[in-house]
Amino acid sequence: MHSKTLKIMHQFFQAPWRKSLKSFLVLFAFVFANTGMAQNGQLKPLTVADYGQWESLGFSSTFSDDGNWFFYDIRRNNDKNEVRLHHLTDNALKVLPEGSRAQFSANSQWLGYFINPTAEAREKSKKPLRSQFRLLSLNGADSLTVEDVNAFSFSDDSQFLAMKHYTASGKKSDGADLIIRNLKTGKAFNFGNVSDFAWQENGSLLAMTIDADGKAGNGVQLFDAKTNILQVLDSKEAVYTGLNWREESDDLAVFRSFKNEEYEDSTQHILAWQKLTTKAPVASVFDQQSIIGFPADNRVVNNRSLTWSKNGQSIFFEIKVWEKKPVKAEAKEDEEKKDSQDLTDEAPALQIWHSTDVQVIPEQEQLAKRRREDQYLSVWHLSNNKFVQLANDLTESVRLQTDATILIGSDATPYEKEAMFGRGNIDAYTVDIMTGAREKILTKVNYIYAVSPDAQFVPYVEGKDVFVYNIKTKSKKVLSEGLDTSFVNQDDDHPTPDKRPYGFVAWEKKGASFFVHSKFDLWQFYTNGSKPRKITDGKAEQMRSRYAYIDFEDYIDEKEAMYVSLFGTWSKKSGYGMVTPGKKPKQLIWEDARVGRLNKAENAERYAYTIESFSDSPDYFVGSGALTDAKQVSNTNPFQSEYQWGRNELVQYTNANGQELQGSLFYPANYEPGKKYPMITYIYELLSDGLHSYVVPSQRSYYNNSVFTQEGYFVLMPDILFDAGDPGISSVRTMEAAVKTVVDMGVVDEKRVGLIGHSWGGYQAGYAVTQTDIFAASVAGAGLTNLTSMYGMIAWAFGGAPENEHFEVSQERMEVAPYMDVDRYIRNSSVFNVEKLNTPLLFEVGDNDQNVDWRQGIEYYNAARRAGKQFVLLVYANEGHGLGQDKNRSDYQMRILKWFGHYLKGEPIEPWIQQGIPYETQMKNLKNWKK
Repeated sequence: MHSKTLKIMHQFFQAPWRKSLKSFLVLFAFVFANTGMAQNGQLKPLTVADYGQWESLGFSSTFSDDGNWFFYDIRRNNDKNEVRLHHLTDNALKVLPEGSRAQFSANSQWLGYFINPTAEAREKSKKPLRSQFRLLSLNGADSLTVEDVNAFSFSDDSQFLAMKHYTASGKKSDGADLIIRNLKTGKAFNFGNVSDFAWQENGSLLAMTIDADGKAGNGVQLFDAKTNILQVLDSKEAVYTGLNWREESDDLAVFRSFKNEEYEDSTQHILAWQKLTTKAPVASVFDQQSIIGFPADNRVVNNRSLTWSKNGQSIFFEIKVWEKKPVKAEAKEDEEKKDSQDLTDEAPALQIWHSTDVQVIPEQEQLAKRRREDQYLSVWHLSNNKFVQLANDLTESVRLQTDATILIGSDATPYEKEAMFGRGNIDAYTVDIMTGAREKILTKVNYIYAVSPDAQFVPYVEGKDVFVYNIKTKSKKVLSEGLDTSFVNQDDDHPTPDKRPYGFVAWEKKGASFFVHSKFDLWQFYTNGSKPRKITDGKAEQMRSRYAYIDFEDYIDEKEAMYVSLFGTWSKKSGYGMVTPGKKPKQLIWEDARVGRLNKAENAERYAYTIESFSDSPDYFVGSGALTDAKQVSNTNPFQSEYQWGRNELVQYTNANGQELQGSLFYPANYEPGKKYPMITYIYELLSDGLHSYVVPSQRSYYNNSVFTQEGYFVLMPDILFDAGDPGISSVRTMEAAVKTVVDMGVVDEKRVGLIGHSWGGYQAGYAVTQTDIFAASVAGAGLTNLTSMYGMIAWAFGGAPENEHFEVSQERMEVAPYMDVDRYIRNSSVFNVEKLNTPLLFEVGDNDQNVDWRQGIEYYNAARRAGKQFVLLVYANEGHGLGQDKNRSDYQMRILKWFGHYLKGEPIEPWIQQGIPYETQMKNLKNWKK
């Protein structure tokens, strides 16, 4: 038996988390696939017809508050989805077919969820189908199914359930029936025309906004579900939105619309009630017409939530310019004016673009639209009915902290010209929430963080160091001086003047220290300049630690243990650890797999996390806070054991600059030792961290590792670092080194190596084949081909901004403009090197790509035609930078497989590969396809 197989079997029986039926079957399949037994019929090859059954974990998963129940979503390729509900004490499993949007009651006695129409029903129906609501008793009592429910919510005391129906067809308002059900007695109350509802935290009060046709009876109502008492808090012919309870309180706020006929749209009054459960609740109204300091021609907007301050004394909201309605001229005057004008006096359809424009006109157009939508953070202090505008044209961005009296604002306008080319900065200001007074504290900085809880200190990064600014003394202090580590990513190969920090984590709750990340570790810095504390120690093992936000509430308590995620930057192992500042870190779980999604039950020491690898789909494991006793609860894709599957390993190589790099290598599902196979090289930038990612085989995913390995290919995903000014050339040299490393292993046929990439990877896949002949075929999706012409384009997907920044200091890494060094642009452009294109190239574009101009593909196509090269351009109609329609996704995957099938495996050539197909023939084929 192969030595690697013996090692993996040993690891299996040593690791408790692998002691599950599915894991054993996967291992069993792997062992026999690698000892030649798969070829004797024990394991089946995977076909397209098998893809539909494949499962993946959805994004929704949670514990019941008591930790006894756990659910998660299962998504399938065939759209037969479900919720799986586990009772963790007796290991019982309940499958909820087509379930979604599940929610436990706080007392862990009930589960509410929706039952969606099946995929077959949706396909057959000519009109949209609605989900059913299901109330499931977790203690075995009767359950309930209700039709036409659009939203639901349990009260925090778990005694009541609110269910809101869909708005009736033909109704102009958003109001619908709302049912409040007593979960103990089954008694129900029905309220009509409810547009929104919200339960008080830790209470039984339900706030409702009423929205009826004609607005008669609109208002805010408060229902006490325990006493069955209904109060009308406010009622006007207005629209009420944005219900917001303050956390753990009986304070409530809401917007009420107000119309002024001189202006477009509506403004909002803000209504607030404090101490609603007392005998003397306090009601307040914010009305901009009567409040001092509210700027003229502005309005309160309701597209951002109202936010209470922690102490309940203030409410944060946003304002914007209120546009006046245009003055209507008399029809007769308009007609006379029109008659008196000559046709040549008509205003031309013209835009004037000038080289001194800080933003180009398309960008200004987008900015003008956004500026009309610009919203400025403001605050209403309830105790003295005072309004303060916090953000304005100077400090256009203000970081909101609901427990701070001083906020941090930023101003980027002094550096707009530098920002045009990716080298922008900001000036930082303090903003007093009581007065609105602002003061500049820092000039020309890049990364500034949250103010301390006591509003005295502001951390920021300058160069490679961590600083703190003292608001009271107006002084700054470097805190990381002399440390043998960097807190910015100096490994980043983008030619930017300032490297990006590894990141601020949070303040310690007392405000005397804060936490940040370095390349490998979690650090604690002290505002008084004391020696920083390194909380983890991962450099020696090249193990990266990152704070895991489990049970996190604003600040970190340094006396309490905290979880950190762990990742081996070279080993690709991962897991979780536990640390307490000043104590030795504990490694809880550390596996040669991908470990993630750590979460916790609200009121119990029960934790869940997932483990996956290339050959083992993600599953949940549940245990105590120690994590080491976790047991597998989910079992995705158990049928995989019936099929051949590949395996993975790391490869290491050195690029032309002597830098050690890695790549992920995936073996064919039908691999037999001693044979040589074709290989697909998939490229982008740094990809080796995906070594343990499980990829569900699917027709909808056109660059799919699992599909490629099932088709009999090795797949290599190498890391690539780029030289500034020569991204294409440096990429090619790295590809050559990576491919040679694998070829030298003796498992890949060097004459049957393919290349594939998309976007920036598409640029490389299209360019590399003009510089090297190591690839037998290439596929490039949505790639750049002419750096000189693309440099001058507009990035419509990014607000109409020019490509300058992206090209000079971002992904293209060209450093300078073309006129400053035209040679580097030419030598790194595919179209200027097309005469050296000796490799068949399949190029894909969407004709509505707003990211990379799809005409880049046309340039390459025309250049290849002129040079007589083998080049096929796929143009997908009404598609963007990536294909969105399933029919196009599956078609593109099919063509990739046919392309590589011919050039890498010698399969018969398809007509569309061999020669051009006339337009009329294509249209005829399309009609036949539809039939």
